[in-house]
Amino acid sequence: MTQASSRPPPNLQPRPKAFPTFSNTSLAAISTATPPHISRSSSRSRHSSPARPVRLSDASEKATAALVRRVLCPHSHASGTTEPRPLDELLPPLTSSNDVDLQLYAIIAIVVKDLVHSWYGKITPDQGFVEEVVKIVAHCTRALEGRLRHVDLESLFFDEIPNLVEGHITTYRVSHQGRNPPPLSTDPRIVYHNLNPHPALSPVPNPAVASTVSEQRDHEAEYRQLLVQGALAVLLPTEDLENTCLRTLVADVIAESILGNAIGGKVCEGYFIWGSISKLVDVVKARVESKTTGEEIEVDTRSRLEKFGLLAEKGKDRGPNEQNGRSTFLSIFWRILQYGYLTFITIRFVIVGLIAASSEPMRSSTTSKISNTAEMLPMEKTIEPPCQPYPILGFRIFPLISSLLDLSSRMPWLSGSLALLQHHLIHGPFQAGATDGILDQ
Repeated sequence: MTQASSRPPPNLQPRPKAFPTFSNTSLAAISTATPPHISRSSSRSRHSSPARPVRLSDASEKATAALVRRVLCPHSHASGTTEPRPLDELLPPLTSSNDVDLQLYAIIAIVVKDLVHSWYGKITPDQGFVEEVVKIVAHCTRALEGRLRHVDLESLFFDEIPNLVEGHITTYRVSHQGRNPPPLSTDPRIVYHNLNPHPALSPVPNPAVASTVSEQRDHEAEYRQLLVQGALAVLLPTEDLENTCLRTLVADVIAESILGNAIGGKVCEGYFIWGSISKLVDVVKARVESKTTGEEIEVDTRSRLEKFGLLAEKGKDRGPNEQNGRSTFLSIFWRILQYGYLTFITIRFVIVGLIAASSEPMRSSTTSKISNTAEMLPMEKTIEPPCQPYPILGFRIFPLISSLLDLSSRMPWLSGSLALLQHHLIHGPFQAGATDGILDQ
């Protein structure tokens, strides 16, 4: 009792000059630590350390960076400094974006942790082998990014990929058009693979014959190895290709873990695609629903007497003929305004498009610049100069849309008319849709 009475009151106790900072402590230690007493009369301390909300993205980025440091840079704190060096100084760049590099290094860290440290860590704690693997992967990604910058994206997305999809759709429909009765019919899968043979998918696996299943898996694994070995031969320099151990390890990791297990075993499955689409729809729907404007909130401007029918609303005391005439006049007036505005927008779109197309560079001039650059390169690295660019109206995206809608069977007259119009625009007298034409630009 005497000790409790002799203690000075809390408001007279000296408070600490500054709060302790925890730079390398765990979350458990921070949560169990007792906060110091803060006087309410001190407004300076409240303004000096404002509470900042921690976003989920920041926490995930810190966790990702911690994973990368723990797996790929375990000796980054060897110098004894309190602040670690940034990752872009410890690891070679993978791409031209730091955000993309962080995510790619997280994937590399997971692969190295599961496939390399599981057996290499038992042999030696040296990190030289892991560093060489990271350097090879970084060289491949930088070379791949450099090649992707010179890819003709419009031809890739509007001509080559639609051509593959259209061929798949046509072959699928032909293989499922069974014209023979069941005793004489053929499996649609066998018909499809006979029309589109592929070395990685042959023979067609038959559950009744176990040897076909194992043989098809072996062919697929060998084809993945050939793909990766060919890509490494193009992307890696000569001195790295001569290192057989590293090249084999990187090829096995990419072929089996990434292409085989991740892409072939999960990403290409129907449940993964359906789940990804569902998550994307949920994210977009949440963003759209969260945006509420004043126009969506219905405001009732009527008075209480008008709500409960004790007072006639505005406009109800007028006769029906006057209301009908005025409503008809207003509807006609607004319809004329709508059609006039639509016509103005259409004419403006055509004029602005023609002006912008005339100022754009021609596609053939870009192709000639690429061919001149290819001629200036050394002989062993030259690429064949590309041919004349194909007109955009001749891309396979339009036949793909026709195949998806099945216009040739449902409305053959519309399909023929569109094909005739396309032919006249490309090969007609004016050639408006030909290469470097007004529509092509």
